[in-house]
Amino acid sequence: MSLIKEIIKEAQEGKYAFGMFNTSNLEVTQAIARAAEARNMPAMIGVTETAIKYAGFLPLINLIKGVITESKADLVLHLDHGKNPKLIKKCIDEGFKSVMIDASFCEFEKNVEITKDIVEYAHKKGVVVQAELGKIPKVKSSMEIEVMLKKMEKTDPNEAKEFVERTKVDTLAVIVGNIHGMYKPEGNPHLDIDLLKKIRDKISTPFVLHGGSGTPSGDVQRAILEGGIVSVNIDTEIRVAFMGAINDFCVSGQMVTDPRKILSIARDSVQKKVEEKIELFKCNN
Repeated sequence: MSLIKEIIKEAQEGKYAFGMFNTSNLEVTQAIARAAEARNMPAMIGVTETAIKYAGFLPLINLIKGVITESKADLVLHLDHGKNPKLIKKCIDEGFKSVMIDASFCEFEKNVEITKDIVEYAHKKGVVVQAELGKIPKVKSSMEIEVMLKKMEKTDPNEAKEFVERTKVDTLAVIVGNIHGMYKPEGNPHLDIDLLKKIRDKISTPFVLHGGSGTPSGDVQRAILEGGIVSVNIDTEIRVAFMGAINDFCVSGQMVTDPRKILSIARDSVQKKVEEKIELFKCNN
């Protein structure tokens, strides 16, 4: 059994979750690895297509692989929200152990078709595949949340059962009221735990929760303990921690000529945030 399959299996049986933390540079990658080591927990280090476009495929991927190799923690390189099948297959060929095919923007049958193709390709190389069913609305501000939530297409339990059976996907990202990003002053909406349980009653496939940043902590833990969530995605809170530390340094009026002095402060801030999330996902287990 591969490392990522063991991580998923143990999380599902133990009723806890591991984090999938996104990165686009050295400092954030190091912070994730150090936090996982400090808390003695596995983690996924995720990259998106936009991160790859920003940093370049080989520079970013080789950087992450180097950090993973030197780390004592169980870390897995993951492609988050992959929409380009060609890029997804390239990631599989280049050593990613987990990939997400996000065809949730397509109609159900097309989502099945695209996902099934990636699953068949990935499984030949022992790579785990995650897919998404339902649609998370895109919102630009907290003022739009209520309006956009009305347009949300939550995961249908019956469709989820059919989707998993036909695609043979390893994990399923469910939409149960979760949204991407963090919104104030109202905060992010609560999760529909009852719906999550209904989906769980239909299938035993491990679930993934996207949009973990800003989601009420109590909801996250209930989703893990009661709804079968084995992994929670965090991106926005990492960015906020990173940039917040840099902004605070700049406001302090200090002057430095070595950028590493500022970036190391940002790295420490991200590590602290990742450790907080890891403890939350452990559910005191």
